[in-house]
Amino acid sequence: MKKTHLHFMGIGGQGISAVAQMALLTGETVTGCDRSISATAKELQQQGIAVQVGHSADHLDGVDTLVISPAVPALDPQNPELLAAQQQGVQVVTWQELLGQLMHSKCVLSVAGVHGKSTTTSMLSLLLTDAGLDPTCMIGAVVPRFGVNYRLGKSQYFVNEADEFNHNFWHYHPRLAIVKSIEYEHPEFFADYEAFLAAFEHFVRGMDMDSDWPLPPTLLLNADNAGCLELLVRLQDWPGRVLTFSIEGAGGRNRIAVPTDGNRVPFGYELLDTVRSSHDLSPSVGAAIHSARSSPSEPPTFEAYDIKLDGETSFRVRIRTGNAFPERAIRLRLPGVFNIENALSALAAAHCIGVPADSIINTLEGFGGTRRRFDIQHEGSLQLKNGELDDVMLVDDYAHHPTAIAATLEGAHRRYPGRRLVAVYQPHMYSRTKAFFEQFLEAFDTADIVIIADIFPARERDTGLIHSRDLVTALAKGPRFVQGGAQVYHGGDVGETAQVLTSMLHSGDLAVIMGAGDIYNVAEQLLQAAD
Repeated sequence: MKKTHLHFMGIGGQGISAVAQMALLTGETVTGCDRSISATAKELQQQGIAVQVGHSADHLDGVDTLVISPAVPALDPQNPELLAAQQQGVQVVTWQELLGQLMHSKCVLSVAGVHGKSTTTSMLSLLLTDAGLDPTCMIGAVVPRFGVNYRLGKSQYFVNEADEFNHNFWHYHPRLAIVKSIEYEHPEFFADYEAFLAAFEHFVRGMDMDSDWPLPPTLLLNADNAGCLELLVRLQDWPGRVLTFSIEGAGGRNRIAVPTDGNRVPFGYELLDTVRSSHDLSPSVGAAIHSARSSPSEPPTFEAYDIKLDGETSFRVRIRTGNAFPERAIRLRLPGVFNIENALSALAAAHCIGVPADSIINTLEGFGGTRRRFDIQHEGSLQLKNGELDDVMLVDDYAHHPTAIAATLEGAHRRYPGRRLVAVYQPHMYSRTKAFFEQFLEAFDTADIVIIADIFPARERDTGLIHSRDLVTALAKGPRFVQGGAQVYHGGDVGETAQVLTSMLHSGDLAVIMGAGDIYNVAEQLLQAAD
């Protein structure tokens, strides 16, 4: 890439800020702007990037390329900078497009799928880093060991999180791709599940097939996920290498759900533990599950077994390719079978590029998570207005899809048995809340107390068709709540939700605060009040 002036609009965002810093360190002239100066924007200013407040056509003076978030054209089509760039002939690209350019000539390892991308990408990034492979990394969450959500290395390896929204992952051409799970998501962008699945097929078919890396083109696919198996059927003519990973005992426990708009979609983690009969599966899913699971001649390439989830999270690994793997148990610091799945997929990718087994085990056992992914904010006594509570845990988590919510709560319940489980959830986007309304009604079955905050709009505007109170009312009619086994409350805005949680907390409680919006402020408000 020639040295140019890149201007990043909305530079305070998680992904775009990392790409801005990457571009700066490659020698580009970088400036940016945002609606306000966030903590991230302040850090960018400290690194020498000029960040202006607000949006103005004046920001484009001398700019060669305007870099934007993909949400901007839909959410703010009259943005003055965007309109001016279009009128002046300034090149406009998304930060994902620019990231794809920065990956050129690298051996790219991408992590895709609806769930677990950030944690798996973080694990894989640290596996390569600790093995001395010096990768460049781009993650959708802050990695505490990096202090940021990216790493700049000098080797040929580039590890990144590949997001499907807006077909963002089509800009990446990995040599190795992990696809962890496929189920309908982003209803505001994808018309239906067929379009969603087709996007993943396009991503895989766009992988790097021509470079001369020692690593052959490799797809690592989750054999326990119905959507991944349907993708496998569609890739029968793909010339790359397909390897699978699985958790022993998970086979046959996929769930197919029908959302409120009538689209049939693969739904979920095996830990929801609901089996539907074979006639609920589309023919291609049924065929894929039969061929990938039922045939004794095709066991998974990487398999986790001897799973322990109650009071600890541990597993052992069988590998049916390359060098044998030690039989010792791997003990994770994070809860849940979904984190075993994350670790197994990262382990598989690292094994494929030759990372030694001892190094893999040591890194996984030392992995403490990423920001906002079962991120323990507090553990111990807590002084609140209603008195001092003993042994309270506050956990911040990014879960916002019903499958991820159910997985997170189930993992928390099993890792910390005996604690009352308080689930605080901020629905993310009106379209998602409406499309997956019925699934949300089953996502909180593990919780004892449920507090639902107001919907976070993100890139949408309120149409008046759905409200978080609708979810509260429907949850209250469920058997677990009707029978008195659990209680559900409306929280209101973030400040009001913090007050409701404060009034509900007891000693010994585990409160898991979930959502992709600004719900993380609930834990911060409780801790500030306790100071």
